[in-house]
Amino acid sequence: MDIPKDIISNTSLLYVEDDELTQELVIEILRFKFQQITLYQANNGRDGLNLYVEKHPHIVITDIRMPIMDGIAMARQIKEIDKDSQIIILSAIDEIDYILEAIDIGINNYVLKPLKMEKFVAAVERCLNNICLREQLKQKEEYISSMAYYDFLTGLPNRQLLTEFLHKSVANAQRHNRCLSLLSLDLDGFKSVNDTLGHAAGDALLKGVAQRLLSCCRRDQDTVARWGGDEFIVLLTDLNGAHEALSVAQQIITAFEQPFTVHGQALTIGISIGIAFFPDNGTDEETLIRNADTAMYCAKKNWPQPVSLLFTL
Repeated sequence: MDIPKDIISNTSLLYVEDDELTQELVIEILRFKFQQITLYQANNGRDGLNLYVEKHPHIVITDIRMPIMDGIAMARQIKEIDKDSQIIILSAIDEIDYILEAIDIGINNYVLKPLKMEKFVAAVERCLNNICLREQLKQKEEYISSMAYYDFLTGLPNRQLLTEFLHKSVANAQRHNRCLSLLSLDLDGFKSVNDTLGHAAGDALLKGVAQRLLSCCRRDQDTVARWGGDEFIVLLTDLNGAHEALSVAQQIITAFEQPFTVHGQALTIGISIGIAFFPDNGTDEETLIRNADTAMYCAKKNWPQPVSLLFTL
């Protein structure tokens, strides 16, 4: 497979060799074939191990017989640090016992001396391919995780992730005797937007709502989540008092007084807000969510027009 340039440019390599002539040859090959790789060098296993711990390079190339600490002993300790580390052993034909020991600790990438450039380059490319495949796997895992925990439309945490956040936040608030609040928000008049302008306009409006809510909650510990449909949740933790939650709610109300621009059309939409506080309105996540919803529906009933209103339980 072709190795992306960004993989090469973001890769670092440690070369450990005590023979100066061999070291010069290998470094010359590496700089010629892999110009963008970051190179580190050491003359023995002990210095190589220390450099690995300090720099944590992606690839390690090592000779076997070296003073102070041999290459196999160094590689064994590196494998204990990171079992997935990419290690290439440079070996003479009479070092079969060392090669078997290397295989025993999970190293199956070795090049015989005297070095032939094409075989040496192929070994480095195999390591780069492995790094590339691991990066692709990591990206796929992150994408799957994102699909499981984040709303695909708005990019906000979804119901599942918000519930996990809330569970941890309640436990932390109990442990440190702190206050938190849950804001349950429901859009007023959203259905009419879908009915009159279509679902594409409705989706665009929801994205705009998400961004506006985020702009009202600027602290790192605040969480805005899409609960479902046109319902959102704002989790405010580590509060100094109820007034801070009321202040955020008022900011949201003020923000929604400005129209949204959707497909070139200005839309004014209201929002009803219900607020529940820990520990006054519940000491577990289910109770807090239920009471915040109750407060939100009270807000809707008290002001049926599509304008903003908050109601605290």
